[in-house]
Amino acid sequence: MTEMARQEPWIETGPGGWFFVNAVLVAPEIMVLIPLTLQRVIGFLNPAREPSPYLDTIPFVAAHALPIVGWLLVIPIGTTVKNLRMDLHPLARAALVVFLLLHVAFLGYTVWSVVG
Repeated sequence: MTEMARQEPWIETGPGGWFFVNAVLVAPEIMVLIPLTLQRVIGFLNPAREPSPYLDTIPFVAAHALPIVGWLLVIPIGTTVKNLRMDLHPLARAALVVFLLLHVAFLGYTVWSVVG
């Protein structure tokens, strides 16, 4: 049996498992960012466009839900910081930094919408 055949897959290790958890926790934010980005690009290209149920619904719901449930982002921020303290491949570390920036940005929006 070769060395590669005996190695445990990275995702089944402790750091890999935490990376998977963090990837799942960032999914709702990405699902908001994709239509929000498309909404901005299409709005820039066609400022007189009609409201779209495909591009406007998810950001609209998120804008109303985040001030209420956005405080839960403290949990994924904690798990991401915990994962960043582990020994990781540079690409996994870079992805986790992006995840952390997304979590902090959405938490910042939550704080801004409540305070401001």
